[in-house]
Amino acid sequence: MRGVTCVAVHPAPLISVITIVKNDRAGLVATLDSVRAQSFADFEHVIIDGASSDGSVEVVRAQTAPNLRYVSEPDGGISDAFNKGLRLARGTWLNFLNAGDAFLDPGVLGRVAARLADAAAIVTGYSVTDGIQSPPYRVSNQDRLARRAWISHQASFIHRRVFDECGAFNPRFKVRMDYEFWLRALPRFPFEFMDEPLVSFAPGGVSTRARRAFFEEEFAANRLHLPLPALANLRVRARERFHGVLRTTGLFKAYRALRLR
Repeated sequence: MRGVTCVAVHPAPLISVITIVKNDRAGLVATLDSVRAQSFADFEHVIIDGASSDGSVEVVRAQTAPNLRYVSEPDGGISDAFNKGLRLARGTWLNFLNAGDAFLDPGVLGRVAARLADAAAIVTGYSVTDGIQSPPYRVSNQDRLARRAWISHQASFIHRRVFDECGAFNPRFKVRMDYEFWLRALPRFPFEFMDEPLVSFAPGGVSTRARRAFFEEEFAANRLHLPLPALANLRVRARERFHGVLRTTGLFKAYRALRLR
C-alpha cells in the first residue's frame, strides 16, 4: 500500500476510527476536525483514500496527529475500502466514520469507551442527518433480524473478533454492504444499544443516490441470510414503494420525524 504514515510505534490503541474517502475534500476536513476534537485519547484514525484528485490526500498529509495513518490508492468501491481499513487498523474496537460524517461532540469516544470493558461485542447508537435519525426506531436484541440489521454502521463500535469470526465486508455489495454484514454478524453477536445520537452522517450518500441498488441489494442480502426471504422482501418492496411516494410528495422527512415520537 502506498502512503502509509505513522507506522506502528505505539501500543495498539483501544479504538480504530476508519474513514474512507474519494474526492470529498470538504467532507474529509469535517470528519478530521470532529475526530481531532475528541477528549478521549486511546484511539487511532485510519484514512483510506481511493486515489482522490481533489486535494483530499494533501489535506491528510498536512495532518500532524501521531495517531493518524493513511493509504491513498485506487480501490474497488466502498466494501473494498472498508476491508483495507480493517487490514490496516490495529485497534481492538473498530468504527467506520466515512468522510463527511462527524462525532456529535468531543465526548463521544469517551462515553463509548466507558461502555466497552463489559460490553457486548457491538456497541451502537443513533446517527442523524438533516433531522432524520438512523435507525428510525430503538432496536433490541429481541427484534427480528432484518429489523436489527438497520443499526447504523457510523454509530457502531465493533470488536475485532466479530470480523474474525464473521468475515469482512462482501465486495459483491456496493451500497448495502453494512446491512449484509449485520445479517451475518447479529445472529452470533448481541449488541449494546446506547440510546443517544453519536454521529452526524453526511446527507446525499450513495444509499440516497442509488435508491434502486439500495433496495435490490437488500433483497439479495435477505435471500442469502434470512430463513423466509420472500416474506422479508415483500416488506422491503412495500417500503420501497411507500418511500417513493413520500419522496415524490416531499413528505419523507416529516414521516421519519413522526416515527421518532
